[in-house]
Amino acid sequence: MSMKKYYGHTLLYLHETIELGSGRGEQFAAVFGEVYQPMMEDLGARLFAIWETTPYNGHWPQVTIIWEIDAFADYARIGRAQAGGGSHHEAAAKWAQYLSGLGATGEGRIMYAGKYNKTLAQLREANFGAGLVIQEIMQTKPGRQDDYIRELERLYVPWSESTGKRWLGSFITTFRFNEVIHYWALDGDWDCFDNHYPSWKDSPPAEIVTWMSVAPALRDGWEDSILQALPPSPLQG
Repeated sequence: MSMKKYYGHTLLYLHETIELGSGRGEQFAAVFGEVYQPMMEDLGARLFAIWETTPYNGHWPQVTIIWEIDAFADYARIGRAQAGGGSHHEAAAKWAQYLSGLGATGEGRIMYAGKYNKTLAQLREANFGAGLVIQEIMQTKPGRQDDYIRELERLYVPWSESTGKRWLGSFITTFRFNEVIHYWALDGDWDCFDNHYPSWKDSPPAEIVTWMSVAPALRDGWEDSILQALPPSPLQG
């Protein structure tokens, strides 16, 4: 599967998972808004989401940040600008110092959008609310990321959207051969669990039965977290 095939037409996303150490979400969001967000936006990145993990399903205290960029040229510009001697090195160093003071650690990913994802601009135009989301980090069979997303969109998404979990998008992690990340926005935020869970009682619908027979051949496992928007997050309906 050649990478070139995809990058001509799709946006890229920078995905950051930050373990906050001694930090807490609201204070983190304030410094993020003062130091990090202006620097990244100045360099052409668009804030797609900033969520914190909720306590009962996921690792905490932890924040997930997603930036939307247009191409690898933007990634290169961000990297150059933040490096020593770069135009935004001072702001990058200030942010790094803040994280270090918290004892924060993190993991970064570069992702590209699944074929039918909506862009940030399209989601905002549709007034799409993503105040509370399920993040699914999925291990697919090697090289089967696109197949997995295609079958998910065909069999799972229509059912999911009819039961209060709206598909925000699926992303394929670059430089890894077996990872897809899905996001589902929950209708009514916490009320979604009251209104729609458990998702099916005794008899799953036909498309879910088909999905459950197709999916195991395409995936090895997954980890779900429930994430809640922090104030700077743009998609809050």
